[in-house]
Amino acid sequence: MSTNGLIFTALEVENFRRFTGIHRLDGLGPGLNLLAASNESGKSTMLAALRALFLYKPGSSTKTTRSFEPYSGGAPRILAEFTLNGQTYRFEKQFLKKSFTRLTGPTGLKEGDDADAEVQTLLGLSATKKNETDGLLPALWVEQGQSFTQPDLGDTARQSVQSCLSADFAEITGGADAARILKRVQDDLAKLVNGHNRRQGRYAEAFTGEEDATARLTDLENRQNALEQDLKELDHTRRQLGREQDPVRQQAEQADLDQARARKNDLLRFGKREAEAKAAVEGARRDLRRLQDERTLRMERRKRLTDARQQAIEADEEYRQAEARQKRAETALAEQSDVLGRLDERRAAASRSVSRAERALDHLHQLEQRDEAVRQLHHLESLTAQVEKARSAFAAFRVDEKRLRAIQEADKAVFEAETALGAQATGLEIALEPGGAEQVRLNGQAVEARRLELVDPTELKIAGVGAFRIIPAIRDRATMQAKIDQARQVFQEALDATGCPDIAAAHADMERRRQAEAACKAAEEGLTAAMKAFQADTPDRAMGMLRQRIADTEFGLAQWREAQGDDAAALPSSMEEARAGVATARQTLQTVEQEVTRTREALRGPIAEQEVARKLVEERRSDSRVRRDRLDNLQGEEDAAQASEPDAVLNERFDRAQDSLDTAERAWERLKAERPAEPEALVDAAINRLEAQINGRRDRLSRLQQDVVTREVRIQAAEGTGLDEAIAACKRDIERYRTERESCEQEVAVLQLLKETLREAERETTERYLAPLTRALQPAIEMLFPRATARLQTDFTVSGLTRGRNEEEVGNLSDGTREQIAVLVRLGFADILHAQGRPAMLILDDALCFSDAVRMNTLFDILTDAASWMQIIIMTCRDDQFAELSARPLRLVPGGAPVLSAV
Repeated sequence: MSTNGLIFTALEVENFRRFTGIHRLDGLGPGLNLLAASNESGKSTMLAALRALFLYKPGSSTKTTRSFEPYSGGAPRILAEFTLNGQTYRFEKQFLKKSFTRLTGPTGLKEGDDADAEVQTLLGLSATKKNETDGLLPALWVEQGQSFTQPDLGDTARQSVQSCLSADFAEITGGADAARILKRVQDDLAKLVNGHNRRQGRYAEAFTGEEDATARLTDLENRQNALEQDLKELDHTRRQLGREQDPVRQQAEQADLDQARARKNDLLRFGKREAEAKAAVEGARRDLRRLQDERTLRMERRKRLTDARQQAIEADEEYRQAEARQKRAETALAEQSDVLGRLDERRAAASRSVSRAERALDHLHQLEQRDEAVRQLHHLESLTAQVEKARSAFAAFRVDEKRLRAIQEADKAVFEAETALGAQATGLEIALEPGGAEQVRLNGQAVEARRLELVDPTELKIAGVGAFRIIPAIRDRATMQAKIDQARQVFQEALDATGCPDIAAAHADMERRRQAEAACKAAEEGLTAAMKAFQADTPDRAMGMLRQRIADTEFGLAQWREAQGDDAAALPSSMEEARAGVATARQTLQTVEQEVTRTREALRGPIAEQEVARKLVEERRSDSRVRRDRLDNLQGEEDAAQASEPDAVLNERFDRAQDSLDTAERAWERLKAERPAEPEALVDAAINRLEAQINGRRDRLSRLQQDVVTREVRIQAAEGTGLDEAIAACKRDIERYRTERESCEQEVAVLQLLKETLREAERETTERYLAPLTRALQPAIEMLFPRATARLQTDFTVSGLTRGRNEEEVGNLSDGTREQIAVLVRLGFADILHAQGRPAMLILDDALCFSDAVRMNTLFDILTDAASWMQIIIMTCRDDQFAELSARPLRLVPGGAPVLSAV
């Protein structure tokens, strides 16, 4: 089921009517939900609470809201959680005492009228009068006993339906002039009849008088007719008793039952033949589709085969062109490579000149490295001295992390012991009037407006009033005070171990220790960083490495001077001169390198062309091979298909399959034409009726015999009573009242005719907009009442059913049928709300109690289908009747502590 609609996920009530404390409806979710519980368990109370939450404001004190008060007293509180279009909401109200309204949703918390307005916008509700709300959605929440009648929509609900049906209200009302005339007619009509067309005023008095007199006359005439009727009925009953005892009639009824059973067997055999004919048609259709698919596949393969031959020819030609291009690219590349070889020889000579100049520069670098090593040795000796000094300063502190942690834990223990004592303290809230601070003393001290927690006996004194002694009732005070004293002793011992007077001093010493530790660490990091350059783990080893480096450098310089001999004096005497020599040699080498680079750049084009040509050859060779393989595969498939079944054979099989399908369809049509006109349900009804009639004969005989005795006794008691004078007096009274009533009726008829004429335009316009509701309602009507059509009125209710040529009014239908139609109408309203993207969900409280098993199963199918797009909650005390309904089980359980909300 989609989770974008309206889905209630929780419902909780507290102190509402019969419920004291908290009760919850557990297990709510999407789709069908079933609450099966016994009478008096609170099902209807939960539905009443849900309606109260959404339809009434908590601040009102009407008769309705006062009825929410629990029998044992208290403030009714109702909470519902629901999701709408994937967003989660929590809506809560409390009535009568400390009333409030809260809505928590995606935009945060809203309270009071803002919360009610937000809910009304979300659910399509609107305020109808002060402190009350209405809409179409509550009409779908069917309370106990209301399932037999179709919803009586108020103005808000009617406007909601009209809005869904896109009604044009300006056209419906007929304009402002028609409205004024209609208002005058309604005012005159209200003097004689009320809004429900009930008589009032002089019309009611005339009608009531005539009715009472007529009732008296009817009673007298009935008593007179009863005697005559009893005489006639006694004779009729005696004749009926004789017919029931007639053996010939009994044999005829048995013969009728046997014939009905024979017709039922014929229908069953016909149904089997019809199923076999239908299966034959479906099998022939499958064979024909399979052969048609094979013919289509062969035509497509032949087209692909023709395309593949042309593509293979084109691929071979492209391959030959690519090979020619590759040969031209290889020739151009060989010419450019010879030029590059000559330039490489010039570059080697220039490189040797650079090497000689760089060796002279390296000698001067070695001299600088020796001087740098001497400087680093002096720096490392200075850092080592700084580290030793910082370590001595850090070791002088007594406070460390372990001792500070012990102090903190002892301080926490003192706090917890004092808090445990304070938890049992007596709270005292002081709110003073202006100037009241001078009049109030607490233990002799002035007090301020605040909350105090008292653990010791305290005296509150109010000038001009008296003194109040407050003695907190604290259990185990001595034990708790001992714990506090012990914790304080441990805390003092921890301080003494560090030599600090308090915890602040300990933190200060610890901070100074951290600073000394940081200075020591900084010095060590500097020393470590200096040693890292030598990859040494101790300063001594680093300094030894530096001394060794100095010695090695001196040795290398001596060897270089010895190797140069007399040429050493001709070498550059400074770094600048050496660098200038290196720069000149490198400039020469760079010039040659640039020529090599330009040549290589010129060579890049031929190389790229050769590579492109080589790849193109490979691609064209591969493409040619692939297309040839594809052509061979398609040709193989075509040859195999023809070898397996030539086209002529396949076409012949296709024609035969078409003929078989035509034959099967004609046979099925002939069989459908031969179907008996009498429905199987009608035959079953006849069998049931005849069986019930035969089986109930004994009861009818006993009842008729008892009826004969009863009528004989009543006739004897009624004979001889005179009624003529009383009947004549009643007739005179009736005539007098009738004259007045007929005058009023004529006046009412004129006014109502004018009213109906004005409203006729409204009805004609409104009927055009009933089509969407009819489309939503009709499928379910046909499922429940085969071949029936619902007739809708302009007030969006079903006025009757049309079955063939017969039209039946709703008032003439059985209670079960009227209840089923009322449920279907509400499903229709839910359907049009859902189609418009508006919230919809259905609640049925003890409904469908007069439905037979067949219609109940059909209703289960209808409800299951509707539950695929909206939430449905069914409440019933007849769990066996709903055992076949696949629904989520709900439970009504008492809760724990209430969900507290800040006021």
